[in-house]
Amino acid sequence: MKNTATSRTVKTSKIAIASVLSLVFLNGCAMTQNKANTAIVTQQQAQIETILQQQQQILTTLQSQPDKFSEQDKAIEKLTEQLDELSADSKIKKVTPIVVPVESKADSDYKNKVILGQEEWVWIDEFQTNFKSRVDTGATTSSLNATDIVKFERDGRDWVKFNLSHKDDDTTFPMEAPVVRTIKIRQTNAVEALRRYVVSLPIELGDIKTETEFTLADRSRMIFPILLGRTFLKDIAIVDVAQEYTQPKKKPTSNKKQPTSAKKGAN
Repeated sequence: MKNTATSRTVKTSKIAIASVLSLVFLNGCAMTQNKANTAIVTQQQAQIETILQQQQQILTTLQSQPDKFSEQDKAIEKLTEQLDELSADSKIKKVTPIVVPVESKADSDYKNKVILGQEEWVWIDEFQTNFKSRVDTGATTSSLNATDIVKFERDGRDWVKFNLSHKDDDTTFPMEAPVVRTIKIRQTNAVEALRRYVVSLPIELGDIKTETEFTLADRSRMIFPILLGRTFLKDIAIVDVAQEYTQPKKKPTSNKKQPTSAKKGAN
């Protein structure tokens, strides 16, 4: 019997102890949770105080801005008055700036080039004769009125001999020149391309003395025995189509080569 009572007492004591421990544990949890909540509240209060301080600083700065603007306006007004006083005392005169015209590259190029009209006299010194020429910026290569063209070989090179006609009096001047190259020209109504010889001849036009290339072609039906193209004009002349014979006609000094036949004088 005693053992049974003792056993019951021990069980009761164990239950009591367990109950006490449970209460202690629950109280501890509650205290821990209360501490966590308190920490959160404390942190939020600190954040709110920081925000309020920042707002107070912003308000203070905004309130001070009008005073700063007012000070700046007063300083600007004072500087303006000082400038007006200096201008009145020194009697500053307005000086008109001198504009120096800058010569463009195009203007410089024009000054260094000869002005040609749409028609000019071309001098061939070999014949001491002037020939009428048409200045044509639409043509690439210059051309020459050549008839009776015959190709031959001299010193291993291709040469041609031909007759240059003087359109004014039908005078014929025989010429010989080495062939620079041969070109093909296809005319509108022609089935096959025509082969034409290109020669280089020395000519004069006013103050221009140069050697330029000519395509040999029968220009008997043309008004002008010589046509001057862009190859000749490049870098040395400018064409004004409203003018004619802007360059002086050269006078012969001696007869170097006589024409084959002449109905009139050489010029």
